[in-house]
Amino acid sequence: MVALLIDGLLYAESGAITQVLTDVTKIAVRRPRPIDYIHCSNGTSPSGCASTDLELSFWSGHAAGVAAVSSTATYLAFVRSPHTPRPWITLIAGTLLTGFVSYERVRAGAHFPTDVIVGAMAGASVGVIVPHVHRHPQEAPKVWLGLAPDSNGRGGNLTRC
Repeated sequence: MVALLIDGLLYAESGAITQVLTDVTKIAVRRPRPIDYIHCSNGTSPSGCASTDLELSFWSGHAAGVAAVSSTATYLAFVRSPHTPRPWITLIAGTLLTGFVSYERVRAGAHFPTDVIVGAMAGASVGVIVPHVHRHPQEAPKVWLGLAPDSNGRGGNLTRC
């Protein structure tokens, strides 16, 4: 029961962070949807091209959300069942589902291909980072990246501790 609650919270956190990042990016970028170029240029839009949804194309929230949930599920599957087919099945199913949703969003005229590609990448990143951050110290390897000068004072080294 506790594992189910923890998993639910991880999925909820991945979804919430993805949604916030998506909304902030859509408002900041204000990219018009592909279908709006068609309707607004010939004057056939029922809203007269004054809809608030017109400039919210970049990035795809649908692709980001599906990718976030899929990557969280895949991460948890690889952590819990590393030597079974389960993680690979989860990875393939999540990738296919994300690809299908992305394709349909482009086909519907709601997004450009770059919108769904970046959305899927952003969602997948959040979906991997959230469960990784919540791993117990004995489970997760400590990684610290830093930039330090060379011993001779010229240039720099990227170090991992």
